[in-house]
Amino acid sequence: MGNFRAEAERIYETTRDTDTRGIIAAILHLADTIAPAATGSTHSMLSITEWQEAVLAYLRGKVTREKSASRIREWLASQSYEVDLETVQRGLWELVAVGLVTARTSGASPVFAAARS
Repeated sequence: MGNFRAEAERIYETTRDTDTRGIIAAILHLADTIAPAATGSTHSMLSITEWQEAVLAYLRGKVTREKSASRIREWLASQSYEVDLETVQRGLWELVAVGLVTARTSGASPVFAAARS
């Protein structure tokens, strides 16, 4: 699934068409949701990394504000987490897949926010 995901992310990042971006975001979300089930894992078994926990706390503190992956990566760097942008993007989509983060894909690039409980 790595090649499929990489190609979908490449198209997602290079297209300005919001319909296309929304479709690709939905496909990536479904892929992230279905892939663990195919390997026998469940969402509750997602191993959240230390930097993902920090991002969740950061987003929860800013409930009304959405943040781009690049802005989140900058914040992580300011907190001494050395995580590249691609890793941050994938980690955010993992959090979206398990319902901890929401994504809005209608703009030029996706923005993420804490999921409201």
